[in-house]
Formats: sequence, C-alpha cells, structure tokens
Amino acid sequence: MSIGLKIAGIIPFSATDWPGKLTATAFVQGCPWRCVYCHNFQLQPFGEGEATFEELLELMRSRRGLLDGAVISGGEPTAQQELGAAIAALHAEGFPVGLHTCGYQPKRLEKLLADPATRPEWIGIDVKGLPEDMPAVVGGTLARAYAAWESLDLATAAARRGEIDIEVRTTIWPGSTLAAHLPAVTERVAALGFPLVVHQAHGVDRDGHYIENSER
Repeated sequence: MSIGLKIAGIIPFSATDWPGKLTATAFVQGCPWRCVYCHNFQLQPFGEGEATFEELLELMRSRRGLLDGAVISGGEPTAQQELGAAIAALHAEGFPVGLHTCGYQPKRLEKLLADPATRPEWIGIDVKGLPEDMPAVVGGTLARAYAAWESLDLATAAARRGEIDIEVRTTIWPGSTLAAHLPAVTERVAALGFPLVVHQAHGVDRDGHYIENSER
C-alpha cells in the first residue's frame, strides 16, 4: 500500500536532527503557520512535494545498521493525514522514528502517542511563545496557540511516563516579545518537568523576519 506522506525533500545523513543520533531526515511539504523567522518558507505551501515516502523507506533499508533512525520534520508533520501510517511503516521495518512538530494538531498527536505502532521514539517540540504572544509570531488564532500548548502537555506527559524521549525548544531574537517573556516560558516548561532549549534566530532583521540572502 502506498503511503502518501507529502515529502519536499530528504537529507540522507544528518547528525543534528535527533540529539545523539545519526538519521535520515524527511521534510514534509506544508505548514499552516507563518513564523516570522522561518528560513524554510518554501515548505509552507501545501502540495505534493518532490520526494515520496517510498524513497525514504528505500533509503533507510539501504543504510540499515548505519543510521540510528529516521526523522520526520517540516513543514509541520502533524498537518499530514498519513503521518501515523508513515511512522507505523518505518517501525514495521525496525527503524526508530523522531518527530519535529510545533504541536499544531493535538488530536492527531494524541492518537499517535496512544498507539505504540505510531508513537515516535523521540519528539522535538517547538514552543513559539506564551499562547497570547503566538499569533504575532506565527499567525493564526489564539485558539490554535492554546492547541499547541495542549500538544506540549500531551508530549511531556508521554515523556514523564517513559514512553518517549523529548526535547522542548524555542527560538528567540534580540528585542522579540519571546525573548522578553523567556523567563515565563522557561518556568512553564519546567513545571512540566523539562528544560527549555533556547535557539537564536539567525539571518533575521530586528523584527525577526528572515532575510533570505543574509549570512547565517
């Protein structure tokens, strides 16, 4: 059965997408948010993508024993209806799976986490700010912002139960609201039992907007 995960491209070897692991990383096509600092803006529109899940699977098979697992990144993977089927297919071949997500679809994430076949071994979840700050950073509505924090609750609860490993992270830039409110975000994440990994946005102007041809 063909799995229609819409993949924009595949990095065949990565040492940075899953801490401590060597992976192949697939970037899905499509993201509903418009983060001001996004440097992968070509992945934002929804479409078919230029690679297939079968290509990812064949790559993993050809590098069995050389790679520690596969990472599904984006774009936003939880916006993909066939994400669960893709994870299950990788698991059926014996490959661990890492997932990058902003938590856009908590109901889909909850379903993934409930089933060992579709549950990633590791999740890197991006916190875009306090809920009330997020619309200015990512677009969208306040309701979607609270939904993303619901996803954070789900993922951290699974990690506390020992079902997955997790990295909770955020991206700031000088003068941003997120930087100003970083202590509050850090405190809320710590209350869930995890440290917050802080990244600095590169190649952005003072308002955080990505400058396409800037040095990074």
